[in-house]
Amino acid sequence: MTPAIRPQSVHNRLFSEQNIFVGLCILPAVLFLGVFLYYPIVETFRLSFMRASGLGGETFIGIQNYKSLAGDPEFQAGLINVFSWAFWSIVIQIPLSFFIAFSLTFYVNRLTKPLRAIYYLANVLPSAITAMLGKFVFSPNNGILASLGEAFGWTWLTSIDFLGDKNVAFWTVFTVATWTYTGFPIIYLMSRIEQIPTEIKEAAELDGVTGWRYAFSIVLPDLGYPMRILAVLCTIGSLKLFDLPYMMTTGGPGNATVTLGITLYRHGFINWQYGKASAIGVVIFLLSLVFTIVQFSWQSREGDVK
Repeated sequence: MTPAIRPQSVHNRLFSEQNIFVGLCILPAVLFLGVFLYYPIVETFRLSFMRASGLGGETFIGIQNYKSLAGDPEFQAGLINVFSWAFWSIVIQIPLSFFIAFSLTFYVNRLTKPLRAIYYLANVLPSAITAMLGKFVFSPNNGILASLGEAFGWTWLTSIDFLGDKNVAFWTVFTVATWTYTGFPIIYLMSRIEQIPTEIKEAAELDGVTGWRYAFSIVLPDLGYPMRILAVLCTIGSLKLFDLPYMMTTGGPGNATVTLGITLYRHGFINWQYGKASAIGVVIFLLSLVFTIVQFSWQSREGDVK
């Protein structure tokens, strides 16, 4: 018969010197997460059901903030734009990253290392600098493209208002973002490509599978899981997008480049509608949570990361 566990022995184990030491070590991290992560999340959910300006009292209004978002043209445009941004990021940025990553891994020469640094440089630049560079290139007055158009007599180029035309502005900002955000996928995919055993590459060469045939027949199928992870990260990043489009176009012209982050900023810090801004934050959080759950479901279905 198993002897009964005395309450005193359980108490001694719980409050042993080792457990107390471990608890004291993790206490700062727990406090940090509680103050700067979990409390803001709870407070955002609470404020989303309030009419609040941040300057005085609060009034409980239930789901009215969410109902008002459903009829808000700016919110609707922001929602469409972030999903369009996510779609084109997956369709353009991820294949482009794979093309560059494979090229830098398979065709190694003396330029490989400098090119790795160049491609990743934009990813570490502050968003303010990236936005300034983008405006310097696409500005209709004294931008690089406008100057080239005038120098070579390309009137079609000088007639395009890259940042002021609502049909062009989205693609202009997206082009700058593609240059900015492909650095991480390139480095990530390169690290995964370099993990492919050399035996596989040698066997493929013996069978005559080389170059881009090797890329699409051997490498690409092996990168299925990393590609899906990048797709999820692109989607979540698009939902939280704020800095680059705001600094380049402030969401304009009209709502052509507005995002959920810009809409949240305008309602919260310009119109002082904290309740409505919190409701937008909740929407961003829930959408991000959904795609995060999708990511973990893929991981649990396929096992550990390969």
